[in-house]
Amino acid sequence: MAIRERILSGDRFTEKERRNLSILDIIRRSREASRAEISRITHLNIVTISNYIDDYIAKGLVLEKGLDVSTGGRRPELLEVNPRYGYTVGVDLGAPQITEDSNLIGVMVDTSGKIVSKDKIKKEEEPQEAFIDKITNVVREVLSKSKIDKSKLKGIGIGIWGVLDRYRGVVRYAVEKGGVFSYSALQSALEREFDAPTLVEHDATAGALGEKWMGLGLSTEAEDIIYMCSDSSCGLMLNGELYYGASKSAGELNINPPLPGVKDEGCWARYDYGCGFRSRGIDLGITVRTRAYLKQKGNSSKILELAGGSVDKITLSTVIEAARAQDKVAIGFLTEAGDYLGAKIAFLINLFNPDAVVIGRGIERCGEIFLEAVRSGAKKWAYEESLKIARISPTTLGEDSIACGAAALVMQQVFARI
Repeated sequence: MAIRERILSGDRFTEKERRNLSILDIIRRSREASRAEISRITHLNIVTISNYIDDYIAKGLVLEKGLDVSTGGRRPELLEVNPRYGYTVGVDLGAPQITEDSNLIGVMVDTSGKIVSKDKIKKEEEPQEAFIDKITNVVREVLSKSKIDKSKLKGIGIGIWGVLDRYRGVVRYAVEKGGVFSYSALQSALEREFDAPTLVEHDATAGALGEKWMGLGLSTEAEDIIYMCSDSSCGLMLNGELYYGASKSAGELNINPPLPGVKDEGCWARYDYGCGFRSRGIDLGITVRTRAYLKQKGNSSKILELAGGSVDKITLSTVIEAARAQDKVAIGFLTEAGDYLGAKIAFLINLFNPDAVVIGRGIERCGEIFLEAVRSGAKKWAYEESLKIARISPTTLGEDSIACGAAALVMQQVFARI
């Protein structure tokens, strides 16, 4: 089965593919491991492990590095993943809302999980054709910067926002009443240009895999991970595998907007209605709320000073900068937003009982004041039995997390099918 067809088909990894992933991930993460150590961790006998390893060595994916210290008898050979075996490119198409820091981000990753090259382009409102051209240019630039021969490219992964219809090849923005984007046209364009299989994945799902595959903050034992794209969607990794749901569109946290002609003066009309199932937007409504507050006569804050005296120039970055300068108004808005997100996370912690909840999509930039409010909000609403296990933390990959996850998605398929 072709790499790009696996996710659409819903097929889970076979036992052999799971073993490939487990063995290769141990070698990749430890940088150097012996057959005996892999046997101990996987609980597979040494003969089985040796058969797998010999196959990897013959195909050039694993290298014998040297000899380990012996505890008696023959010194064991150390193994490492060959970083030059192949490369994958991951592209984050950015959040659907155009903000001051909306970017398309592309990375090339080697077999060991190291970023080889990166490119970033400002995201703008533009027709679909122009958007596809811009994405193609990002991939082209990443390849050029890497100086890697195109024949070594194993595939391209794309992290995209919204509700994916994997059967029609389209994605719909889930917040308010957004438009539809044909990602199948993007896949075809990239495959024609670069002659490499292209996978399109939900951004939050890619983020979850990125943290597991390349993130430095999660232990290798973490098997149940939730990746939060602000408050609008989440990526789910359950029992060590990505979870897609029946129609392969799991992870949306935003309720569907009312049908045309349906009046709703409550939840969908106001951010402050108190409905936890409506997304406040990629910045949790911080910018909107801050502007509204400072437009009121008599209210003042360092935020306005940093925005050059113009309320309309206030951005999330402005509020964050003011909070770092100990501005009480800024701290108040970040704390309120964190408390709100914490309640939403508490619902997911109670439901899925994860090892870790990772906060990403740029909202993690709000800093420790915000993160402490998130943890405090989760503590108020989550059951103690689940909360004591769940680690709530910002993404360790920063703005690269979704692009890295998209690249890792392709590399995972390469490993599984070796």
